[in-house]
Amino acid sequence: MQSTSFAQKKYFYQDRDHTKEEIYKDVGFVFGISLIAYPLTQWDTVKNEGSWDTYRKNFGKIVFDRDEPFWNYMVHPYTGSQMFLYYRARSYRYSDALALTFVSSTIFEFLIEVYTEPASVQDLYQTPVLGAVMGYGFEKLSMSLLNGDSKVGRFFGHLINPMTLFPSIFEGTAYAIIAPDLDKKSIGYFFHAEF
Repeated sequence: MQSTSFAQKKYFYQDRDHTKEEIYKDVGFVFGISLIAYPLTQWDTVKNEGSWDTYRKNFGKIVFDRDEPFWNYMVHPYTGSQMFLYYRARSYRYSDALALTFVSSTIFEFLIEVYTEPASVQDLYQTPVLGAVMGYGFEKLSMSLLNGDSKVGRFFGHLINPMTLFPSIFEGTAYAIIAPDLDKKSIGYFFHAEF
């Protein structure tokens, strides 16, 4: 007898309400990742320009930065898109994900990046706003790719929306298995689904 089983994984976003404790934990998680990622991705800047004296001098100061357009229009929005996608993966509504991306970006600017430079006016709005726009596009494209039939498409879906790789973060997966159920007296199908 030929086996005709298949498993299908479906990706989706399901908005829900969150407790204050969940919100604090999620903002804290993004803060922790930012605290780790900044020196790893900006090692030379942290090593050469960062100090506690610089931190004290920059704390509370806001300036218009003179960063290259690549940083202001690509790197910061991309970072914001990943924050936005994190909050969406945790089932926050679009408006809540945008608001928490603003909060997380502001915390980064005023508590982490001030170790090397003052908070930037451009970064305070470009990271969350352009990031949310980019994140929205990544979300729509990744869902289309992840729910398609192409393995290459699924690979790129995970690449542009890496939150989908972490089941403990991404709440929107459904997994269904349909398989033959054979015993001595009957033949049927077994169905199992997790949401």
